[in-house]
Amino acid sequence: MNRRISKTLGLSQEAYLFDSPLYLTKSLLAIATGYIIGKQFPIAQLDMISVLLGVMYNLEPLNRTGIRSGVSQLIASTIGAAATGILVLAFGVNVFSISIGMVLTLYVCLKINWRLVSPVAIFTSIYMTQYIQVNEAGLPSIWLTFRLRIIALGLGVLIALFYNYIFSNLYYRKFAKKRLQYANEQVLNGLIYTAKVFQRTLPRGKRGYIQLFSQQMNDLDLVYSNIEALKTEFTILKKEVKLKEVNKLQEIAELYRDINHLTYDLNFLLESTPDVVLDKELELSLEEVIVVLESTDYTNSIVPPLHDLKVEKHYLDIGNPFAERIHKICEKVNLVVEKLQHLQ
Repeated sequence: MNRRISKTLGLSQEAYLFDSPLYLTKSLLAIATGYIIGKQFPIAQLDMISVLLGVMYNLEPLNRTGIRSGVSQLIASTIGAAATGILVLAFGVNVFSISIGMVLTLYVCLKINWRLVSPVAIFTSIYMTQYIQVNEAGLPSIWLTFRLRIIALGLGVLIALFYNYIFSNLYYRKFAKKRLQYANEQVLNGLIYTAKVFQRTLPRGKRGYIQLFSQQMNDLDLVYSNIEALKTEFTILKKEVKLKEVNKLQEIAELYRDINHLTYDLNFLLESTPDVVLDKELELSLEEVIVVLESTDYTNSIVPPLHDLKVEKHYLDIGNPFAERIHKICEKVNLVVEKLQHLQ
């Protein structure tokens, strides 16, 4: 009963591998700090929403990504405030200035990066027409509104950067290894799926693998980019010993991507030729690879010995070109896993 309640209320294994408990703790402390400090500043306390959003928008596991995010938020806010503020100064607050200000903000964001429109810039554009401050004479002031938005957001960003720095020392300990464990589990899911297709417990020809492997490719790219960010941070901090270890972990992450791509290709061939007859050795080969990855645990301080690959690898001389390609891919998977074992 207790186990069932714990499973229902607790976070998933994936959430733990991405340090969600630390993130929740950091959010709790950062929001509390943002509220307390924000209330002490005469200007910032007028806009606690921007302070607290600035905190939450910029909480990141690594210092460098936090700084980059903070700068991006401030630039986006300046763009949104300036674009809309100029129109409000010229035409006042009306349907024209609100709509054109939004379009102008979006245009500038797309001009900077056509792939991304910052939600902060959108919020700021609306903010500049709906939260206008008044001066001592009781008149609406775009300058006071602009100043309030930037100061409140900037304070939130600074608090987030402070907590990023404090907590990064905790994240650093197992940051990359936890990400690799997640990669290991994702690749395992793909291999287990493929083994079932081999065994025909899952039907061939239904193209069910596409969604699974597409998501896994995105996840593995995320793991690789996370480790790349950590590598960049160690390079800047000139932590040579840690940098050497991260280089090896990044190479492992790349091998996981290779295995996933090969497994995807394997499913593509199996789906394309659902009636092809395959040697039993290939199924055993996949099962051996699964056993190897199941024995891998990057989060354990005492790493258990990995299971050795025992399947002999050779090309079978058969007439079906698809079967030959499947055999070759299976052999490549074995070779990549052997490299993985060597790096560990």
